[in-house]
Amino acid sequence: MTNGYSNLFDDEEKEIPAGPNSSFEPDFVGQMEKEEQQALRKKILGEIKSGIIKHEQKTKRRIKVLHYSKVAACILILFSLSLGLWQALDLKEKKYQTGANETLLIELPDGSTAFLNSNSVLTYSYYWVTGFNRKVELTGEAYFSIAKDEDQRFVINEGEVMEVEVFGTEFNFKNQHPIHKLTLLEGSVKLGYQNEEGNTNRMVTPGETIKLNLESHQLETKTVTEPRKLLAWQERKLKMKNESLEDVLSIVTELYDLELIDQKIPPTNHLISGSLPLTDNPNEVIENMEVLFGTKMQLEQNLIRVQ
Repeated sequence: MTNGYSNLFDDEEKEIPAGPNSSFEPDFVGQMEKEEQQALRKKILGEIKSGIIKHEQKTKRRIKVLHYSKVAACILILFSLSLGLWQALDLKEKKYQTGANETLLIELPDGSTAFLNSNSVLTYSYYWVTGFNRKVELTGEAYFSIAKDEDQRFVINEGEVMEVEVFGTEFNFKNQHPIHKLTLLEGSVKLGYQNEEGNTNRMVTPGETIKLNLESHQLETKTVTEPRKLLAWQERKLKMKNESLEDVLSIVTELYDLELIDQKIPPTNHLISGSLPLTDNPNEVIENMEVLFGTKMQLEQNLIRVQ
């Protein structure tokens, strides 16, 4: 490159060989003053340097773009992995709710079932990876049939006033303030509750109905001869076969958490067979019983008086 430039800016005059086919080309650079030649040389060198700098800058920009593209791709990959991990660990919640005079059968992820009574809410959580942790929250009433799993317990209302822990069994549970009650049909249940001394627990046996008295913090227990009759709310009717008023009242008071005023029920030979409709309103049930048994009854708040 240097030699090429030196020919352009040679101070000495050169002879141009002549020949038959030669043509005369004027030497414009040679005719220029030295100052003009130096200015031209400086301008050409400046343009060359400028071109080199622009090329270097363009190359650097390309390298930067490539670098940032790689960084962006890495960030995108990390974000995708993080999003996937978050989704895998994300806690999902399922909620089921029933309205007035409505029931609902729910199949839980572990194969257990919960039959919700009216005006009840059941919720549970699960992770996409680890799945269902066999813990549910109940407000209202439900009948549970729990799939057996010796390695993982099933818990209802963990840490609350009344907590139920099972491994595989069938029971009816009511958590509707101020009523906290459990009736065990099959298997065994460990019932946790709060008494005056703090948290404690008690094993429940089949046929037992356990109710927590919130005022005394004590458990009230009774044995029910036909505990499955307490599930009559599932069909919204109580099936009767030669039942006396006393027999029907014993079931109705448990279903609606009513109390029979301490009195002797008038003896009667009037036995009823058939179905007694069950609704959310106990007054309607009592009125139907009055017609069926020809007996006058009065319901005040949660107290029944037979007249």
